[in-house]
Amino acid sequence: MNWSTSVYTTLSSDTEPSIVITFDSAKYIFNAGENTTRAVMQSGRGWKKVKALFMTQLGTQRSSGVPGLFMSVADGSPRVMDVVGPKGLLHLIASMRLHTFRKTLGLKVEEVPSVLTASQQEPVPVFKDENITVFSIPVVPSPQPVEETSSKDDVLWDAPERSSKRKRSRSPDSPSKRISLDSSVPAGAPQNGSSLMDRYRNDPQFDPYTLEGDEADAWRRLIIDHMFTWVEPPPKTVKKGKQKQVAGGASSGSQDAAAASLPQVPHWAEDALRSQGKPPGRGRRSSTPAGSIKQLPKFTPSIRGAATSYIIVGPRVRGKFNAERAAELGLFGPRRGQVARGETVTFMVDDGSGGKIERTVRPEDCLGENESTKIVMVLDVPSPSHIDSLTSAFDTPAYSSFRVKKVDEQKDQVVHIIHHILGPGVLEDERYKLFMNGFSSETQHVVSSADHSPDPLTFTSAGLSQLRLNQLDPNMFPLLHYNTTPQKELALVPSLPPLTSFMESHAVVDVRPPRLLATDPLLAARDRFHPVVASEMPLELSSETREKFSKAQRVVSSRMAELAGRPPKPGDELVVISLGTNSAISSRYRNVSGHLVQIPDWGNVLLDAGEGTWGQMTRCFGMDPANPSNVWHALRGLKCVFVSHAHADHHIGLAKILAMRKKLDPPPSEPLYLVTTMQVHLCLREFAELEDLGLSESTETSNGVIPILSEALNVKQIYKSKEPGWKNVDHSREAAKMLCDALGLAQLNTVDVAHRTKALGSIMTHRDGWRLVYSGDTMPCEALVQAGQNATLLIHEATMGNDQEDMAFAKAHSTVSQAINVGARMRAENVLLTHFSSRYPTVPRYFASPRGDGIDFRPNVALAMDHARVRVGDLWKMSAYLRAVEQSFWDMADEADVEEEAAMMQANLAQ
Repeated sequence: MNWSTSVYTTLSSDTEPSIVITFDSAKYIFNAGENTTRAVMQSGRGWKKVKALFMTQLGTQRSSGVPGLFMSVADGSPRVMDVVGPKGLLHLIASMRLHTFRKTLGLKVEEVPSVLTASQQEPVPVFKDENITVFSIPVVPSPQPVEETSSKDDVLWDAPERSSKRKRSRSPDSPSKRISLDSSVPAGAPQNGSSLMDRYRNDPQFDPYTLEGDEADAWRRLIIDHMFTWVEPPPKTVKKGKQKQVAGGASSGSQDAAAASLPQVPHWAEDALRSQGKPPGRGRRSSTPAGSIKQLPKFTPSIRGAATSYIIVGPRVRGKFNAERAAELGLFGPRRGQVARGETVTFMVDDGSGGKIERTVRPEDCLGENESTKIVMVLDVPSPSHIDSLTSAFDTPAYSSFRVKKVDEQKDQVVHIIHHILGPGVLEDERYKLFMNGFSSETQHVVSSADHSPDPLTFTSAGLSQLRLNQLDPNMFPLLHYNTTPQKELALVPSLPPLTSFMESHAVVDVRPPRLLATDPLLAARDRFHPVVASEMPLELSSETREKFSKAQRVVSSRMAELAGRPPKPGDELVVISLGTNSAISSRYRNVSGHLVQIPDWGNVLLDAGEGTWGQMTRCFGMDPANPSNVWHALRGLKCVFVSHAHADHHIGLAKILAMRKKLDPPPSEPLYLVTTMQVHLCLREFAELEDLGLSESTETSNGVIPILSEALNVKQIYKSKEPGWKNVDHSREAAKMLCDALGLAQLNTVDVAHRTKALGSIMTHRDGWRLVYSGDTMPCEALVQAGQNATLLIHEATMGNDQEDMAFAKAHSTVSQAINVGARMRAENVLLTHFSSRYPTVPRYFASPRGDGIDFRPNVALAMDHARVRVGDLWKMSAYLRAVEQSFWDMADEADVEEEAAMMQANLAQ
């Protein structure tokens, strides 16, 4: 049984470390930070055999990619997946309910113990199957809080800061008590006949936010069960003669039927009448808690800043069967097979004198020496204050056997590789180096450390494309920021174990048969960016591309000469940086939705923030502290985020943006205004109980995140909520006035658009005389046309080609021509098309000739491109460059593009 560990993603501006253990039959993932799934696509790997996900932390660093991972895994094939992580994991997953769910996925969620006691004699597995046994170690900042169930002398640390609410934790060696989902009281307690579901369905005063303890966890589990409803179908029974036999597994047809019969209905799928110009939808189930916009029970971490590390023990492999010895012992036929399988057999043999004697043969009589069990570790140590907690765990009876210095003492088990995910200052701490050297000299150490890691591009296909287009127009297609040289060389850190290397993508370590770390050559060959930039040779372009580049440049130069001396128009100096132009899921070339609008002298506005938006910003601006226009400067200048609706591809990256904003030093001097729907606000507020995002309850904050309900700014003026706090309509309108003053806006409005969920477009009108309209996701919408009249710039989705109008209607999107027609009827001066179908990873041919039919007003029309920096006054250039851009993509096309397009087509037929 061979197996290995791989680094799927490493620490970079794009990604966080993600480790995958691979067997022939299964894959096990450790962490899913932002962009994990896109990175897997870039490398050409997939999630087909994923069986379990293990989380070391629950904040944005480690978990931002979990929703995308869940959806990608489910779209591959139906399955049940185990998810293991620290306390709060249930809350994390339940907080995704308004944007992440699948009928073809079921989840088994296990929260690991948050306290390790010194008296624990044996490690208790948190996961076990036929391949691996996994143990967890809580890693907390020193000193560790004391739980009420443990005496102070029994825990490894005294308590520093503790939650004001102390909750009784379960014993490490016993399963937690869970409320039955059909009961409102703990298991074993008297039943009162009222279930959580009954209370939710029948009691209008029922408020999940008030639930505590076991009831709160039961509610979270209930929600998760309604988010991911796949259950393994029973084995197929077939008749053979008069007896029934159980077939090995269900067919794909029976799986599909089982999935179709399950109760899950997307909570945002609304019945809509075609007569209203809306796409048909499925009815809302009011009895589905996954669709509830009631806030989850409050979650308060018992230990702030905690992490979890994992010890993964591989399968025990018996020694080789000695056929000659078996023959000497008289083992033949079925008996030989029994002994080979580990059984003891007894049988009669000749005694050499014509008689019979009984002989017993045990497995060890015919088997060679058993192989040592191989062990892999994934250790997450966020800061030097966490070191003592981890090292002391290996001094306890439960875990001391996993750390052995002498090679000859590793008889039964061998620690083959340790993946270290280390925060700043940890690796060079003498305590941690001493800990690393406490393992055998044959143990390999693969280290992720911000202080010692370079920052190469993860999405090298997009990087190579930008490198080529930079030769077309270096201002519109600036080079991406990256760094192949670490701040500190790992080799210069003294006293590290001999087999220490830094963690890089595509690194593979075979555990059985054991081999040293190597780079997967096939995956490395897919990187065509870094070899080019490392070479001193200029980038070569085909003759066709050079010709089209030159022709486009001549057209632009001629037009620029014609426009010379023309006075600037209001809004010409606005700059739009497209951070994501794909719909639904990312491709190797395009990220999901996000556009950064820079308003000179006023600040920045972010329109939607799909997963990976922060990474896109860092590649556009860079992180070099010596650069005054770096990403931290752009983040500090961010005054407003507008999120159009609750679909995952438009807001999953928002929490990461807010978490990074909290790291600004010094802190921002002005607040950030967040304009979005109730659903998105709710998701963020629930997640903020796991990680501080700087959210404010009121307008009285100097630099926090001030919530504004986009419904309150609707041109219809129909939102009337008088609830206290951030849900109050007056609060949102007061905050909107403050936002307008901060950005120099005369007015900020929203308008209902036609999509499959509550979605709003935005209209920003500036005091300088320009107007910017953003559609979000929508079909052609007359309300948007009317509200955005005489726009300077319309950013409008164009998901489908002109020959896909029926599909666009069914999915509540727009075609290219429909989007242009909206701009024409709006009399928009400029139209920037975006949100292109993920079925086409690059620039599909049908987008190469955008047109509007039956219109008498012709706006400037351009296609948004990831990383492009477009000054609104120069937007017309994009149209002139289109053929050249198209040719450049054709030159880059390879088998990976064909494979990706086919995979996306299959995974998104129902998007």
